[in-house]
Amino acid sequence: MDKIHVAMDESDASLRALTLGQHLARQLAVPLSITSVVAAEDRVEPRRAALQSRLVDREAEDVIVEVAVHESAKDYLGQLAGRDDVGLCMMAHGRRPVPEMLVGSVTAGVVRRANRPVYLCGPRFDAGSHRQVEVLMVCVDGSALSEAILPHAVELSRRLVARLQLLQVIDTGAAAAVPLDGGHADVMESGYVHGLARRLRADHAMEVDWEVLHGDPADSIVSYLADCQNTMLAMTTHGRSGLSQVIAGSVSHEVLHEARCPVAVLRPADIN
Repeated sequence: MDKIHVAMDESDASLRALTLGQHLARQLAVPLSITSVVAAEDRVEPRRAALQSRLVDREAEDVIVEVAVHESAKDYLGQLAGRDDVGLCMMAHGRRPVPEMLVGSVTAGVVRRANRPVYLCGPRFDAGSHRQVEVLMVCVDGSALSEAILPHAVELSRRLVARLQLLQVIDTGAAAAVPLDGGHADVMESGYVHGLARRLRADHAMEVDWEVLHGDPADSIVSYLADCQNTMLAMTTHGRSGLSQVIAGSVSHEVLHEARCPVAVLRPADIN
């Protein structure tokens, strides 16, 4: 990742993504630019002027503003986010209950197209508590889908000089239906994430922590994150089209809506 791009329009909400982009660019010591997409050539200069005015207000007038003309913002930004040398930051809306509206149709479309992590900040993003990334927390559940983000997380944690932590949630409601020998339940529950951490340590010669939570998955993750500072959460998405689930299940919908930290979201290229 050699450059951070921030996708912005003229809304106040997109300023959240600018703050996240500034933090990441500073920590990675890479250039930062604003990218905006308009449908017609006559909208280029008005959009550029509006964004530059916003940058002056945020004391970021030295940031380059790039305005592209393209019929589809989703396609243009998705292609940009898919490049190895680019990190794309975007806002996520806070609307509910329709899943795609939760992240915004453009944001959801970009995630579906990128096949690389897209860095999102939800409506409760707390820039003051997350000025840099000291802990990169990766949600895993034993599935190939959840583990698809691990290579990206390993690379990013090295670049950020951040501690990598695996996070698994045992849904107590679902677990109650599976009979386990009570004396060995904790060991069995933590065996997967413990083994995964051990494998990552061996393969990448890096320290990897892990944590197992119990309870409702969304509530557990949000509660765990509430007291965290300088943290980024990373997770995968099914990214199905239309108004079906955009993020992998209602758990991720709720986490993205409630999380005060930035969330890196990946839609793997080879999922159905």
